[in-house]
Amino acid sequence: MLLLKTITQENWRLVANLSVSSEQTTFIESNKDSLLEAAFDKTFDWIPLALYDDNVLVGFTMIGDFKEVEKSIWLDRFMIDQHFQGQKYGKKFLKTIVEHIKHNWSVETIFLSATKENKKIFSFYESVGFINTHTVDEKNGEVIMTLTF
Repeated sequence: MLLLKTITQENWRLVANLSVSSEQTTFIESNKDSLLEAAFDKTFDWIPLALYDDNVLVGFTMIGDFKEVEKSIWLDRFMIDQHFQGQKYGKKFLKTIVEHIKHNWSVETIFLSATKENKKIFSFYESVGFINTHTVDEKNGEVIMTLTF
């Protein structure tokens, strides 16, 4: 069973030590950086979550920057540990995260961004319904994608 769990005193070190392959490290911030950002930068009210398959930790996500008036939220981080990639966890967890967002926030749009160099990720996100806006985020130079429902 796929589960999204709160980051706790018991699991934060395990989450911090998850990593993508060396070829992917320029595409996403480390989980250590993400956990620090969630803990100390309250600007966007980031919510970090651990991704479990039953009791096995396989990934990490971070959601936040909820805008009530615009009915939008950011899926700011999403990663599957390098040891679990290629096992269909990505698509399954992305769908689970989208359902979690729909259930917990009154939103119509989910935003995410990806580096232009990460060519494979665009078709991956599109396969779950995200649309490439071809708009570049001025803050980080990444391409913004949206899922609207």
